[in-house]
Amino acid sequence: MTFTSRYAEGACFRPSRSGKVSPMRFKQPLLVGVVGVLAMLAAVVVAPTAALASVHASSKPTIIIGSTNFEEQAIVSNIWADVLRTAGYNVTVEPALGARAIVVPAIEKGQINIEPDYAASLLAFLHNGAVLAAGDNIATAIPADQKALASFGVTVLPASKALDTNVFAVTKATAKKDHLTTISSLKPYAKNFTLGGPPECPTNAGCELGLQKVYGLTFAGFKSLDEAGPLSVAALKNGEVQVVELFSSDGNVVSNNFVALTDNKHLEGADYIVPVIRKSVDTSGVAKVLNSIDAKLTTDAISKLNLDVTAQQEQPAAVAQAWVKSVTG
Repeated sequence: MTFTSRYAEGACFRPSRSGKVSPMRFKQPLLVGVVGVLAMLAAVVVAPTAALASVHASSKPTIIIGSTNFEEQAIVSNIWADVLRTAGYNVTVEPALGARAIVVPAIEKGQINIEPDYAASLLAFLHNGAVLAAGDNIATAIPADQKALASFGVTVLPASKALDTNVFAVTKATAKKDHLTTISSLKPYAKNFTLGGPPECPTNAGCELGLQKVYGLTFAGFKSLDEAGPLSVAALKNGEVQVVELFSSDGNVVSNNFVALTDNKHLEGADYIVPVIRKSVDTSGVAKVLNSIDAKLTTDAISKLNLDVTAQQEQPAAVAQAWVKSVTG
C-alpha cells in the first residue's frame, strides 16, 4: 500500500442512495369505546420501557463518514466510526472517495455527514487556493472554516492534537548538542548546517525561502533530495545534511527518533486534523464522543498508525479498531 498525499486526486465519489418516505395517514373513528381506551392506557403502562427505548434509539442520527483517498484520513474515519458505534450510533464509512474537490462538495450537499480534514488546507481550499493568515493558527483557522461552511449547513468541531504538516527535523544527537527545540533556535547554527529537502525547496515559501524570510536563517548549503522520502531520511541519518524537511505524521520522525523542531513563528499552516460535520448530525452526543477521542489523537499516535498501514501493510479499519481499544479500554 502506498502512502498517498492528502492533496492527491483519486477515485470518484459514489453518492449514497436515499429516498423520501411519505408519511402514512390513518383514519381514526370518531368514537372510541371505553374498553378500547382502557386497553390502550394499559398497554402504555405495561410496556413503557420498550417504547422509551425505541424513542431513544430513533433519536440518534445515522451517520456517513467519508474521506479522501489518503490513508491517514481513512484511519481517522474508522477511529471516529468505532467510537460512535460504541456510543450507539449507526455509522457507515465511505473511504477513498477522491480528492478534496470531491469530498468537500459531498458534505456540503449532504451526501456524507462527517469528513476528517486539515484546518489550514481546508481554509485555503474554501477560498480558491488562497493562503489566508487565519490558517497560521488553529485558534483562527477553525472559526474561519466555520464561517466559510456555514451557508451549507456544515461546521467544524475542535481540532485533534494530531498535526499533519511539513516539519524541519534534526537528529536527536544534534538537538541535544545544540539545545535545539524550535526553528528559531537554529539561528546561531544554520551557517554551519546543510539543509535538505525536495528540489523546489530553495524557492518555496514553506521551505528554504520561508526559513530565510520568516526566521532569518541562512544555511551553509542546500542538498536536493526527495519529498520527505527515503533519500531525505538517509541524508539526515548519515550526516549529509543537518536539517531536513519531513512530514510531521508520516512516521519517519517517530521511527527514526528524529526531533521535529517547533514552528514557533507559524511558517506552516495549522493543519491539525479536524472533524468537518453537517449541523444536522452535530448533536451534543456526537460532539462529545468525537471530542473525547480526538483529545487522545496526537501527532505521535497518528504517525505510528500511519506506519502500521504503510510499512506493515495493515488495513486502516483494523489499525483504527486496535488503537481505539488501546486508548479506551
